[in-house]
Amino acid sequence: MHRDYWKVLRLVTERARGIVVDIGCGTGNILRFLDSESYIGVEPSGGMREKFREKHGFEPLDGHFLALPLPDGVADTVITTYAFHHVPDKQKEDAIKEMLRVLKPGGRIVIADVMFESEEEKMRIGEEDDLKEEIEDEYFATLEHLQKICGKLGLECWFERINRYVWIAELLTPDRKG
Repeated sequence: MHRDYWKVLRLVTERARGIVVDIGCGTGNILRFLDSESYIGVEPSGGMREKFREKHGFEPLDGHFLALPLPDGVADTVITTYAFHHVPDKQKEDAIKEMLRVLKPGGRIVIADVMFESEEEKMRIGEEDDLKEEIEDEYFATLEHLQKICGKLGLECWFERINRYVWIAELLTPDRKG
C-alpha cells in the first residue's frame, strides 16, 4: 500500500509554500525535498523524535493532530504524509480545524495517505487485494468524508490519485493568494 513512497513525498513538497509544519513527521524523510530552515516537524513518538534528531541534528516538536504545540497562524502550509490514518474518523474534522488554527490566512493543508473514494470502495479493494484486515485496522479516510468536512469548514479541496491506494488531498482556505 505504500508503493510510490518517495514520489508521494516529492509531490507533497511541490505543493508546499513558505513555513511548513509536518504532522506525524516520523524520522523526517521528507526533508530530502524540503529546506529545513522553513520546516517544523511535529511527532508524538519519542523514539521517532530521537531518530529524527540523529538524522537531521534537530528534534521535532512533541505533539499530534489534535494538539499542535504551536501558536495560531505560524504556517503557510501544513503537510502530513502517511499519518492521517491514525486519526479516528470522528476526530478528522477536529484534526483539520487544528491544522487550520496554525495556518496563516491563505494557507493550505496537504494530506498524502492511503485513502479511498468511499467506504464501498474501501471494502471492495480490501476484499479484492486480500487486505481487509489491514484496512479495517486503521482509519483510512474517504474522499467523501473529507469533502463533507471541507464543505462544512468552507475549504476548497482537490484530490489526486497516485496509485490504487494513495491519494494526495489539498485543502485550501478561500482567502489564499495564488
